[in-house]
Parts: sequence; C-alpha cells; structure tokens
Amino acid sequence: MKHKLLSFLLGGAILTSVAFAQERKITGRVVSTSGQAVSDATVVVQGSNVATKTDANGNYSISVSKGGKVVFRSIGFEDQIVTISDQATLSVTLSSSNSALDEVVVVGYGSARKVGSVVGALTKVSGKDIGGKPTANALEALQGKVPGLQVFTSNGEPSTTQSIRLDGVGSLSGGNTPLYVMDGIPIGSGSIVSMNPEDFESVTVLKDASATSIYGARAANGVIYITTKKGKAGDRATITARAQYGWSNLANRKPQERFMTRAELQGLWLETGYRTQAQIDEINRTYPNDFKWDEYYYKKNVPIKQYDLNISGGSEKTQYYISAGYIDQEGVMYRSNFDRITLRSNITSKINNWTTVGLNLGGGYDRRQTNGWGANSTNGGLSMFVLPWFSPYDAEGNEYYDKAIPGWGRYNPKYLADMNPSPSGNQQFNPTAFIEVKPLSGLTLRSQAGMDYYNSRTSIRRLPSYDGAKGKGTATEEYSQGVYRTITNTVEYKNIFKDVHEFIVLGGQEYSDYRQDDFSGSSGGLTDDRLILLSNGTIDKDVKQSIDEYAFQSYFGRISYNFDQKYFVDATVRRDESSRFGKNLKGANFWSVGAMWNAKKETFLQNVEWVNDLRMRLSTGSQGNSGLGNYDALATVGTNTYDNAVGWGISTPGNPNLSWEKQLKTTFGVSANLFGRITLDADYFHRTTSSLLMSVPYPYTSGFAEVRSNAGNLVNNGFNLGLSAQIFKSEDYYLTPYINFGIVNQKVTEIFQGKDYWVVPNTGVSWAVGKPVEFFYPVQAGVNPDNGLMQWYLPGDNISQSTQDPNRVTTIFNSTALQQSTGIKRYPPFNGGFGFASGYKGIYLNVDFAFSKGKYLINNDRYFFENPYNFAGNNQWRDVLDYWKKPGDITKFPKYGQVNQFDSGLIEDASFLRMKGLTIGYNLPKSVFRGQNFFRSARVFYTGRNLLTFTNYSGPDPEVDSNLTYGANPNTKQSVIGLELQF
Repeated sequence: MKHKLLSFLLGGAILTSVAFAQERKITGRVVSTSGQAVSDATVVVQGSNVATKTDANGNYSISVSKGGKVVFRSIGFEDQIVTISDQATLSVTLSSSNSALDEVVVVGYGSARKVGSVVGALTKVSGKDIGGKPTANALEALQGKVPGLQVFTSNGEPSTTQSIRLDGVGSLSGGNTPLYVMDGIPIGSGSIVSMNPEDFESVTVLKDASATSIYGARAANGVIYITTKKGKAGDRATITARAQYGWSNLANRKPQERFMTRAELQGLWLETGYRTQAQIDEINRTYPNDFKWDEYYYKKNVPIKQYDLNISGGSEKTQYYISAGYIDQEGVMYRSNFDRITLRSNITSKINNWTTVGLNLGGGYDRRQTNGWGANSTNGGLSMFVLPWFSPYDAEGNEYYDKAIPGWGRYNPKYLADMNPSPSGNQQFNPTAFIEVKPLSGLTLRSQAGMDYYNSRTSIRRLPSYDGAKGKGTATEEYSQGVYRTITNTVEYKNIFKDVHEFIVLGGQEYSDYRQDDFSGSSGGLTDDRLILLSNGTIDKDVKQSIDEYAFQSYFGRISYNFDQKYFVDATVRRDESSRFGKNLKGANFWSVGAMWNAKKETFLQNVEWVNDLRMRLSTGSQGNSGLGNYDALATVGTNTYDNAVGWGISTPGNPNLSWEKQLKTTFGVSANLFGRITLDADYFHRTTSSLLMSVPYPYTSGFAEVRSNAGNLVNNGFNLGLSAQIFKSEDYYLTPYINFGIVNQKVTEIFQGKDYWVVPNTGVSWAVGKPVEFFYPVQAGVNPDNGLMQWYLPGDNISQSTQDPNRVTTIFNSTALQQSTGIKRYPPFNGGFGFASGYKGIYLNVDFAFSKGKYLINNDRYFFENPYNFAGNNQWRDVLDYWKKPGDITKFPKYGQVNQFDSGLIEDASFLRMKGLTIGYNLPKSVFRGQNFFRSARVFYTGRNLLTFTNYSGPDPEVDSNLTYGANPNTKQSVIGLELQF
C-alpha cells in the first residue's frame, strides 16, 4: 500500500514538473500595420486570469504554457489570437478595424451585434462624447451629433430636462418623446438628470422601423438606448479620478442690454409727454443712479464643481465597474441650484461555461432649487421692467436686504429666495439583474428584471418673518414616488450553415408596470421661523392624494438572416396590450421588414480600392404611440361639495374605443466609407401617422367640452445626413471634421369631424389639412405712414390660407375677426450640427456646434417690453424709440398712445447657431510615467459649453422649445478646468 502511494506521489510530482516546464515567459512587441507601437494593448492568456498591458513602446511580457492561446486586443484594432508553441519571443501586428462597422450595439433585444451587420438605421454616440460636459444631463451631449435628432435645452435651470424629437413631430397632441432604455430596461426621460453621464458607455439612437418596431406601442418617436460602462475581460484594475471646477453665466446678455439707459428712457418720457421736465428733474435729484439691473437679477460667474471616481477591470470570468460622482451647479437666477451624488456598481460574472449573471446597481440623490419667479413676475421674468435710476444700494453702499427697494417697491431677490425656500430632494434607484444560460451551441436563454424608481420630496415655505406677510407663514410638503418595473425573458438561437448562411432567431415576452403615488399637505398661520412644520399651522389646512397606474404585456420576435455577410434581411413582430386603452381595443400588433446589401462584397467592387465599404438598406414597418393619460379611456368619477354635502359625478367621459396612435415608417439609407477616410451615412424616410390621439371638441350639451379620440392623419418625410472625414491621421496628429443634419417636411392630411382646419385654443397654432402646423394670428401690415396707426391684413374666405393683400387692410383690431394663417411653420424643418476633433501629440482640441434653421417663437416678452403706452412707468427696450411721430415716417411702431396688440408681430425667427462644446486638453506623455507602476496617465483640460450664440432672436433664449415663450429662465454658458488622473 505504501509502495502504491509513493508511486502515485512520484508520478504527480513528475507531471507537475512537466507542466511547469511547459510554462514559459513570452516577450514581444505589439505594433500597428504602419509599424507604430501600440501602447496600452491588452495581452491575455485565453481562459485564465493571466493578463498584462503593453508599455509605451508596445513591449510586453507574459507567462504562458505551450499550446496556450494568447489574445491581443486594443481599441481601434482587430483582435488577434496566437497559439504558443516553442517560441520565447512573439511580436504581433494588429490590423486597424473599421471602427464604425465593428463597434457592437444592442438592437432591441438579444445579444449585441456589430454595427456592420445591423439592417436598421442607428447612430451611436460614444461615452467620450457624452462625459466631461459641464452639465448635469447627458442628453444635451446628443445635440448636433445625431442626424435627424432635435435636442433643445429650454431653460437655464441646472436640473432641466431636454426636449428631444426624432425625424420631426409625429403626433399633434400625443407624446413626441422617444422611448428611453438603459441596459435593457425602459426609464423615464426625467430620470436621466439624476444619473452621472460619466457612467454611460454609449448612447445609441434607433431610428427606422427595422430597429424600433420590436418596441411596439412605445417606439413611434424612436428609441434611445443607453449602455452603461462595464469592466473589460483581462484588464487589470484601473482607477480614474477627475475633478472639474468652473463658472456659469448667461449664454446671451443681449436681451437685457436692449433696455434703455436713464437718459434714453427719460428722453422718451419727455418726448411723449408722459413726464414733464420738472418731474424728470425731481427723479434725478431723488435717484441719481444708472444701475445695471441685469447683472443683479442674473448673477455672474456662479460656480460649478464636479468630481468623479471610477474603478474598472476584470478577469476572463468576472468584470466590474464601480463609480461615484458629485456635481454642484448653481443657476444664474437666485433660488436656482442643483447638486447630485451618484453611485454605480456593474458586475458581470461567468459562473461556468454556460451561465453568465449580471447585476447593475445605479442610484443617486440630488437636491434641487428652482427659481419660482418666472413668467409675469416682476421679481423674475419681468424684473427688467425696473427703472435704471433705482438702486438696491443706499447712498453708503449698503444693500437693501429685508426692505423693499426704494422706488421699485420690490424686495431684493436674495431676500425673496431666503424667505421663500422650496428645496426638493430626489432619490433615484435603477437596478438591473440578468441571468443568461447557453445550454447548447448557439442557443441563449436570458431573463432580466429591472426598475426605474424615484422618491421625491419638496418643502415649500413662506417664512413668518417675511416682511411681505409678517406672521403669516405657510408650509407645504409634497411627496411623489414612482416605480417602473420591467421583466423580460428571451430565447435566441444563432447558427451558421456552410460558413455563409447565418440565422438569428429571437423570441421574447415582456411585462412592465408603473405606479406613481403623490401626496401633499399644507397649512397656514405660522408665526415663528423656528416652528414651520405642518402641524404648527393653525389655518388653511389641506391634504391631497393621487395614484396613477398602467401596465403593458408584450410578446415579440425577430428573424435575421445574412448570406456570406453580403445580403441581410430581418423581420420583427410584436404584440402589445396596455391598460391605457379602451376595453374594446386593448391590444395591437406591430411589425417590420428590412434588408441590407453589402455592395463592397460584390466582385465588381472588391478591387475598387477607394471604396472601402458601401451598404444600402431599406426597411418598412409599424410602431405605436401610447403617449396619453393613464385613464383617458375610462369614464372616471369625481367628488364635489354642494350644500355642505359630498356629491359624486362623472368627471371625464371616457372612450372604450381609444387605441394606439399608429405609425408606418419607410426608410432607405446608404452607408459608405471612401478612401479609408470619409464616412457617409444618409437616409430618406417617409413617416405616416394615423389615428392621431386628439382631444376632439364635443357640444357642451353632452356635459363635456371634448373627448379623447383617435382621429386624423399626419405625414413627415425628410432626409438625414451624417458625414465625417479623417483629413489627417498619424501617431502624432489628427483632424476629423464632421457635419450632421436632418430636413423634415410636415403635412397634416386629415383632422377630426371632416374639418379643413382647427385653431388649437390658447396656443396660437393651427392644424390645416394639406399644410404643416402653422402659427395662426392677426397678421400685421405695418404702420400707416400717413396717420401712424398699425394696420392688419383682412383674412380671405379661407382663413387657413395666409392672405396678405396690401389693398385689404384695416386699422381696427379684432383678434377673432382678423386671425388667419401666418404661413409660418411651428416646427423647425432643418436641424443639425458640425465640428471637428483634432490633436497634435498630447494636445487635443474638439469643437462642436449645433444649429436650428426655420425655428420660430411667439416672443411674448415683447408684448411687455415693447409696449410703452400699456406699460408706462416701466423700462422698455430701446427699439420702441422707432415710433411714428409725423406724417411720412416709416417706423416699426405706431404713434404713442396706441396699444401694441397680440399679433404676428410677436412671432420671431428664433433660428440659431450655438457653440455647444469646446474642449482643449493635454495628455501627459507616457514617458513621464515610465519606471513606476502607480500612475498610468494624466491630462489637464478646459471645457466650455454654449460659449457662442448667433441668432437674430431678440428674446432671452432662442432654444426654448415651445410655440410661445415669456419670462424664461435663460440658457447659460459654462467654462470649467479639469484634471484627470488614471492609476
């Protein structure tokens, strides 16, 4: 027995020594096809945790057994796998990949696929173009980057959410917001401002039916798919720390600078007889100032701070990404602020050869303050009404804080902010977990669950010590909690037959539901700043509560086939059922078919060297729009009080036949890479929306003014183009300019009840058959030079057509009798962006512009600021000095004493060109870190946002996405300097 045991141990020792003898150290160098060293490339022994990185000269050293396989990989290059034999040195040459085609994306559901094999139209924006911006919301980074995608930031609040549209406006009164999906789980657009853009690996915009129809009832406005960062297999732990500090200002101060100085305004008052010289002299004796109020109500150089830390890495089996971020950004208006802390942990692990699990945990907490004095408030939107000779400082330079400013009669905005606080806090949580099983070759089973959760609280106070209402404090507490849960199960099978026939079959089921709970309580009669809880109130106690719910049940499938990577076809189908719609039409079916031809694979192009890639695609399919209220289909019951008794009644009529807004979209596209330097992506689309979700007017005798119904049709068609070029590219320098744009033509083809047009109440816009959505107002004909009266064109028989006959005008204003189509489109037809990325050795410069052409706004601010008779005693824009004084004068404004009316004169061209981003940085050379293992890289940089704005729009901000704007909190510009260290 002892002899056998000794033999066994001896044999084991011999085998072990042989195994160790087979393992050897391999050294070598990794270079590109041009012979340049590839630094920081990953070298990993396949199937193990053994990995290393190349140094600045491309050199590496790694231990590997004979017969083992070593994988060489680097961003921008094709992976290379080499089997080790007896060699002690191994140098490899990596071939550059066509990055645009070899990047992987997630299209709908199932496993990621290379861009070059996807039939659907999409645009992918990488994380390096999203992170590092001096703004809390990642979506703004998409502006000007994606052809056909319109992104507008409508105000300067740091916590604002951008408005986004893809390929025009597909609904007249339903939702026009794309579906947002993060790591496979739908989320709300408002959730993104609570997330850290530094955690985003990429944002992919899915555009055509082939890419979006698998999302069914929620995909009519496109899909924006967010992928968060993950660790890389075989990558040692990398720590990245970044700190940024900067300042914010108004993006454009020209509107504030349009207000008159004391000399200009007093001259107008004397000229019009509003004040006598004696009264002016008395004003000057009492108030000897000429104060710049715009710099007082809109702060200058307000700080912004941002700090980020992340750790990523992984073995062949487990990859991880862990991050923390903090941002603190003040707004330029008082009581405007946003600070946020975020945490994220993404872990993926292959627990055996056929099972992979993953858990993504993302969460954060942010605090918000928003300025409560906008619109018509003289403490906010109308604050520039203040006369320039008033001052917030007394003769000794002391600031009026808790006393009304003499003459102006308004309180210091700082005091108002302090006495009327309204802080809110928001907790955000976005967990996602999945298990993926591959029981057979090519077969993948996946189950995933996740949610989009928020919990928000706002505390609104008017302190009892507020001088404007002494001893009359009020308190309000508002709570809102929402959770969107999604469970998805898919089965996917991939197989390749005879090396040329590739099939991918996907089937799946998805359930999602949403619940929102709102609660608020309020009380008044607070008398002490130290006692401001709801329970301390003695009067006006009130409580409110509401619940919103909806659910979706869905089944979907997709079949994809390609022949020899040359001919591609796919087809999708989805069945959705939703609680939002009427009991007679709970469900709907959606579908798509698409094809792509890789022309470069054809023999007649294979030897054409200047054509590196050429693909043509065609798709058509249907999507739905469920952007309406959760209970619009139901006849809901409400309560009322009559004679001190509670009564019940039907509050909404309901509609059991209410269904989806249906869309059919056809897209033809071409993608090409020419001369190895020029990348082209062009699409033509035709988008028809039917069964529009409209509030159809009903006779008041029915008991209701309108009923939510499916009625009307709308058509959008247009062209999108993305073009970029590598003008220079070498190891030392590069220059890559780009341009993107989208052109959209819109036409209403049918509305409700057989009408030819409909003027949407209280909006100033109309829907007219055969035309796009247009502004609808009395149309100015200019000032009559003989008598100084404003004139308006008389409408024709068909007021949906713009009639501007100089022989048919009137000087008698009647808003109803004179309204007609202005011929001005409500939505801008031309949007895009351009810029370039460049660098020389370690220095880099990136510039991004965004533009919108044909954008118009009703500038309601002008009604206040260009109306010197109506608002006499307030400051006005100096434009009003161009008013009629004597016969023969050709002027912009009528004679003094006439009221400037609400008409087409307020509609302005708000087209703009804006420098959205400017980054200048320096990457320290690798040689600085040679000889130590602590620092891997470092860079310093400057980033600017909205630094330049070019527009003829006279209002505070041309980027406001609305038909009418007044008292807007204007957009801001930021400048930050930063330092990034990698360990």
